Amino acid sequence: MRAAIAVGAMLITAALMVPPRSVAAQTQGGGNVPTVTRLVKIFLDKEQALGTAIRAGDATALEGLLTDDFEVREGAQPGTPIPRADWVRNVIRAHDAGGSITGIAVHDFGTVAIASFSQSTANTSVLIVDVWRQAASDWKLAVRYTSNSRPAPSGSSARPRPVEIPKKY
Repeated sequence: MRAAIAVGAMLITAALMVPPRSVAAQTQGGGNVPTVTRLVKIFLDKEQALGTAIRAGDATALEGLLTDDFEVREGAQPGTPIPRADWVRNVIRAHDAGGSITGIAVHDFGTVAIASFSQSTANTSVLIVDVWRQAASDWKLAVRYTSNSRPAPSGSSARPRPVEIPKKY
């Protein structure tokens, strides 16, 4: 009984912590067709524009998507930011835009939007949290946080998974 009350309290607390303007890509009841909200579409397009510029080696297009004070913070060294010029130079030289984007969610805070998603290739899985800042009528990427991630083997988990609560948009 105590465990059930604790789990219920955890779920209520988690539900209250989600901002009301939070949106995420989700699938329709049981199908494989994703339903994408307006905000997810906007920022998925922005993320794809970043990838297109990187793969094309187009530093001008890439820099046009970034704020002047853009920086990257990596999970392995969070106290050592990678400055804009260094990051642009490295990704343009490597032409590596990462893998496919999955699990994108966008939280809208007015003039700031936070997009979080996974990007996976055959060898890596990376959690990315991008902070976008509104600039006039467009959005520019201000900060990118990255951290390598690996899903737990199927059937196991480092933490208990809460019961999924259906979202109503």
